[in-house]
Amino acid sequence: MNLHELLNKNLSLIEIEKISEATPLHPKAWTNENEVYFVSNKNIKQFTLVIEQIYSNNENIYTKFTRKKIYKFIEDEIVKQKKNKSIFTEKKSKEFFKILEEQEAYSKYIITPISGIRLDNVNKINISIFEIGKASQLKSILSNDTDGYYIAVQINNIYDDLIAIEEAKNNFLDFIRLVVFISGKNDKKILIKTGLPSYPSKSHEQMYVETSSYHITENIQDEFPSRQMNSIYLEKIPVDNNFFCKSDGFMKLWEIYKEQSFNKNITKKDTKDTMEKRLLNASISIGESALSKNIKNSIIYTSMGLEILFSLDESSLFQKSIGDKLADTFAFFIGTDKETRLEASKVIKTFYNLRSALVHGGNTKVNNDYILINRYLRVIINELLNNEKYVYIKTINDLYTMVKEAQYSY
Repeated sequence: MNLHELLNKNLSLIEIEKISEATPLHPKAWTNENEVYFVSNKNIKQFTLVIEQIYSNNENIYTKFTRKKIYKFIEDEIVKQKKNKSIFTEKKSKEFFKILEEQEAYSKYIITPISGIRLDNVNKINISIFEIGKASQLKSILSNDTDGYYIAVQINNIYDDLIAIEEAKNNFLDFIRLVVFISGKNDKKILIKTGLPSYPSKSHEQMYVETSSYHITENIQDEFPSRQMNSIYLEKIPVDNNFFCKSDGFMKLWEIYKEQSFNKNITKKDTKDTMEKRLLNASISIGESALSKNIKNSIIYTSMGLEILFSLDESSLFQKSIGDKLADTFAFFIGTDKETRLEASKVIKTFYNLRSALVHGGNTKVNNDYILINRYLRVIINELLNNEKYVYIKTINDLYTMVKEAQYSY
């Protein structure tokens, strides 16, 4: 069906009744003076299917706006036409999305409370594309934590506020993962979150997370003779400490993140496979591995970090043979002699047996070996970022050429 036919189809599914006679349980309804325009229960499924067809009719629209906004626009226009007691002509349908198509892109800041961090030396700091500051500096109240903080990011080339929020949420997650990766901590003691509710401050250095309460009794009907209560307080991360914002080893990651974000905003496509992009994405995956409270997730994210960094062919991710393919490359960076390279290769192969069992549904007993891989990968990423030996490594092909030449030179 053509667009005007789809629009008229849904137009015919909208019924009208007086407000005084209206049924309160219509799945969709719009009021107009003393009338109610509605879609009945028997027609709602067909109405929704047609809306989806209309939504999919214009790729230029659904790549810029959220489904929610486009659905509302379509419904409002159909109801407006119903009120005017007219139908959609083929000519009129060609301009149906004109308002959305002509909307110009804009930029906005997305701001949200952030818990688990602190500033020791300044009231505000910029790290890569992010601004972090004390919430007390803002004219609006973000949370009830008087010692709270905000994080903000500017999202460019957007057409829909909801899309901007989703993009910002992904940026904020990347920020948290990179902070954890740079810290090198795998003890699950870093807890940073954005949004509400905020973790309240116990002090400038610590925050309250939760209190657990467990009662112990032989019979659930009896009075509870004893109770175990435990309050959890965690240290806030001082993000204005040079270890995080100006780390000699990993400062470049913040610069790469800023550059990648800028390129994405300019082109809307970031398809070029560079070694810098792999280093950044591998660091983010390892950060998620260190963050996750679920050890199986940690193992999967560690393997993702390893594969992002060293996989020659992205389509080979999670294939059974990839462990053998990556072991030699991993050993090249970790080992300084034959024995250490063999040992490093063995570590990867053992780890991949565990990873494969998880990915392919096998029953296996998990362990903390992923932490060792995380530490090794952190060292490798530091080397690739800073060692002049690797300054000419711009792509994964350059890296594999270097490894192959080194192997043939033995």
